[in-house]
Amino acid sequence: MLKNGLYNIVGGILRAGLTFLTIPALIRIIGIEEYGVWTLVSTVIGVVGLAEAGLTVSTTVFLSRDIAKNDTEGISQTLTVITVAMLSLASLAALILWKGSPDMIQLFPDLALHHGVSALPALELGAIVLWAKLMQQVMVGIEQAYQCYGLINLINLFQVSLTNLGMIAIALLGGRTLALMQWQVLTNIVLLSIHVLVAWSRVHKLKPQFRWSNSRGLEIVRYSAATWLTSLGTALFQQGDRVIIGSTLDPKLLGVYAAITSVTIQINSFSAGAIQPLLPQLSGLLEGSRTELELQIKRAFQVNVVFVLGLGGSLFILTPILINILFGKAATDEYALAFRAATVVYSLYSVNAVGYFILLGSGAANISMVINIISGTLALLLIFIGANLWNLPGAIVGNIGYAASLLFIFFGMKRLHIPVKQWISWLHPAELLLLSISLLSKFKLYILSRFKL
Repeated sequence: MLKNGLYNIVGGILRAGLTFLTIPALIRIIGIEEYGVWTLVSTVIGVVGLAEAGLTVSTTVFLSRDIAKNDTEGISQTLTVITVAMLSLASLAALILWKGSPDMIQLFPDLALHHGVSALPALELGAIVLWAKLMQQVMVGIEQAYQCYGLINLINLFQVSLTNLGMIAIALLGGRTLALMQWQVLTNIVLLSIHVLVAWSRVHKLKPQFRWSNSRGLEIVRYSAATWLTSLGTALFQQGDRVIIGSTLDPKLLGVYAAITSVTIQINSFSAGAIQPLLPQLSGLLEGSRTELELQIKRAFQVNVVFVLGLGGSLFILTPILINILFGKAATDEYALAFRAATVVYSLYSVNAVGYFILLGSGAANISMVINIISGTLALLLIFIGANLWNLPGAIVGNIGYAASLLFIFFGMKRLHIPVKQWISWLHPAELLLLSISLLSKFKLYILSRFKL
């Protein structure tokens, strides 16, 4: 798990670095307002992308289970149901986005008035991007089931590099929102092709065939529905907030909000990515010894907390530097305050990852669904109130509503019958410090061996 987690961490660091450099570059080239327009168009595509319906997690969980049992018939059934379902959903979502783009643009009066000419065709092109992204998710689910984390991160790094560097080049040549979306179409089609080849290289030896099973289909639909509603809460928080900001504040402030949250959300991405390999491993751990299960859960929980504290603390201390990199001469004290507030908020809720994976991996997706929807809805309500009362700082602080997702830990540990007193004791400062030193040592050895330094 640690090795696969390191793949996620190394890949995440490189991708985040590219993303962090891309944001200020785009802001300087196209301006904060145009960046806000691009953010809003991308966000609308992300919201419609909720049609994913939890099938990514379902692919990983069900296929991992079939692989563990060496059930070739089950593998064929799982792949058939998942592929047909995602193909149908992706096509329907793309059609809705393409046909509904004019009405969606009207939801943002300022955007429709000043930027509708470029935003509308960009949103229509986004239908192709959406379809390709959704189909990629099935392939990623297959790759995760086979625990190809090193390869997944290599492909993701290639995608981020191709996408971001291309966007900068296009912006320098005078391209704006529409041209940036055209580049997204190209890169996502290329990456879908790569993911298909990688996924097929893992399953072709089993010679999977088209095997539709009503019982397997019903089982996957039930599980996917719960995981989809779980993802819905996260998406409401991560995408819906920008929709609210875009309809409440002007594109410039949306651009600032998007830039700040795009950086601070890396706290959650890194800390969760480090322990994400726990999900496909849970099936085996639940069937194994109690001691091994508790040890793995303890280590995953501690690693998650260590990363949250390290990343959150670093961003908080480096705020003045980061703000100047992001906004240059346009940086203000208000932006710095908003950045620090976002750092605290994102750090607070990011320690929920272990509980989230436990609930998904142990078949309790319905519990995570309820928690995520409640926390996501609460966050959006507070963001809306904060944006209307105190503009940008209020919107940032409103993100605190998602801290209700910390209930993942309580219910996840409860499901594994791990008492509150026991998992709280895992947060002992001295033990976390020793773990931090150990992780740094392992990370150093990994880098040295990987690059033969």
